[in-house]
Amino acid sequence: MKTQSKTGTVEGESLESVFLTELTEAYFAQQELGKLYARLTTAAQNAELKKAFEQQVHNTTLQISRMEKCMEMLELKPDTVHAAVVDGMIEAAEDIIDNFSEGPVRDTALIAAAQKIEHYGISAYGTLRTLATVMGRVQCATLLEENKDEEAETDEELTRLAMSINQSANNANS
Repeated sequence: MKTQSKTGTVEGESLESVFLTELTEAYFAQQELGKLYARLTTAAQNAELKKAFEQQVHNTTLQISRMEKCMEMLELKPDTVHAAVVDGMIEAAEDIIDNFSEGPVRDTALIAAAQKIEHYGISAYGTLRTLATVMGRVQCATLLEENKDEEAETDEELTRLAMSINQSANNANS
């Protein structure tokens, strides 16, 4: 396996090559999922849910910027590695938008899709933070930890919102 950087190619099976692959995959994911969150904002009916999705669009911009800072510190050109798992999350969310009528049931399904995305982010950034720490890339680790913490905060907010929205969805079907 080869990973390209401004300073050369990282070859073979190394911790650095794993880190660079994971970082560029997460960079791709954030770019694509930021676009999806904009669509989720439009699709959501509940005002608080819309606000949470709007906040995540903002957070995504910050997270991309932090990854770019990390890449700059590592003398990498911002680059992406396609992540098929992201395609699946986008497709699932778009199916919800296309196949559910506006209302609390769709909002419940949107929360479920968004929480899967947040769990992916928590996992990706946690992994990257740990790799950066082991490699002695403390500044990158700090930036990646900030991204992970934002993803966890969004997940907690979605759980909070789900309590009332899910109840509304349950009442709508009664």
